Amino acid sequence: MCLIQRSLVLLLAISPLLLPLPGHTQSIDFVDLYRQAEQFHESVGEAAARASQLTEERRKVLAQLLPTLSVDGRYNRRQDEVINGGFTLRPKTSWDTTVRLNQALYTGGRASTRYKMATIAHESGQLGEVVAREQLIFTLAEAFFSELKAQENLTAVAERHEGMKRHLTAARARVRLGADVRASALRLEAEVAQLAAQRLAAENELQSARESLAVLSGLPPEMELGTPPDLSTIATVANSENTALAARTDLGILAGETAAAALGIRFTTGTFLPFISAEARYEKSGEKSSAVSFLVDADKVVTLSATWDLYTGGENAAERRRTRAAYREKKLQLERTEREVRVAVQQAQRRVDVAGRIVESLTDRVNYATENHRIVTETYKAGAATYLDVIDASNALGDARSDLANARFDHSLALLGLAGATGQLMTIIGEPAPDLSAIHNWLARYGKE
Repeated sequence: MCLIQRSLVLLLAISPLLLPLPGHTQSIDFVDLYRQAEQFHESVGEAAARASQLTEERRKVLAQLLPTLSVDGRYNRRQDEVINGGFTLRPKTSWDTTVRLNQALYTGGRASTRYKMATIAHESGQLGEVVAREQLIFTLAEAFFSELKAQENLTAVAERHEGMKRHLTAARARVRLGADVRASALRLEAEVAQLAAQRLAAENELQSARESLAVLSGLPPEMELGTPPDLSTIATVANSENTALAARTDLGILAGETAAAALGIRFTTGTFLPFISAEARYEKSGEKSSAVSFLVDADKVVTLSATWDLYTGGENAAERRRTRAAYREKKLQLERTEREVRVAVQQAQRRVDVAGRIVESLTDRVNYATENHRIVTETYKAGAATYLDVIDASNALGDARSDLANARFDHSLALLGLAGATGQLMTIIGEPAPDLSAIHNWLARYGKE
């Protein structure tokens, strides 16, 4: 048997071991789920496309600061030539070429200011992409926790349902034996029917949560969830308010817009100043003639030109007043947003603290209800308790577990809200918070108009 045949036989022998077992579904952690969703979800792609447009716009503005070089060429051919007194008045064929080099020397600061504004817009576009990613992280984490809560609720309801069915089976057997437990059996019948309805509702809630997560991630709804988002470091962020002011991307974008508005005032001020440019031109021409020609075949010219709009009917002054008003509007909007961010961080921190204490209290409740259910069950087995006592203990435990699942979900959402309020959503996927120091420096430098 040749080597290839042996390899095929070995592959066929071990292939059953390589295939997943029936009913086995691969799980996925939140970070891997986000990486998949980032490639799938259109919001991140749209933000990246907008950022690319702003990048090209900055390159376009930069090109206006650089010299331009152009070449013109013409070739003329006529039906005949015109000669008078032995001199050519119009040749039959002629050609000329002109090379021009233009450079703006002084624009009143308009060109450089426009480039600064384009640079700020470029950075804001990059932040726009971060905003889209942060929104996806928040929405995906919320859907992730929703599915975890639905799974926990379904597990609790299913366990209660199966336990009640076992008690009902035992009660039916005793009724057939003539024992006087008919009332308890009817109560068990009602409880089992109610739990069956709750189980159907929990299954539907879980399926809906899985479908919502599938819409965001592009993965099949049957995908099992692995490690949830790590929010352990969110509640320990030091100087949360200052951290939010330095790391919130929406504040960074607004700060960039404010700095750009301040630069707009500088740009309109430049319209009151002259525009000076230089042009270097080289011309080369030639003709084909049978007579003497007066044509100068080469010429070199340097031209310095200046334009100064002395009076525009008040248009420039009105534009400068408009840009000043636009800057004041952006500045007030930024100040208001900063105050709102401070309040939002305080509220988010308080929600996290309250939600954490609620989880602790409800955890104790579940522990007590679990112990009570165990004692009542043992007492019932010893004949000192009734089915009604078991039902009440089971319902108390089920309600406690359901409330705890909801409280854990609320606590996770509160931590997510705190992460968003402080600008720390990117840390959930292991990336640092965005660095906005450049934009804040531009605002501090230009926002003094």
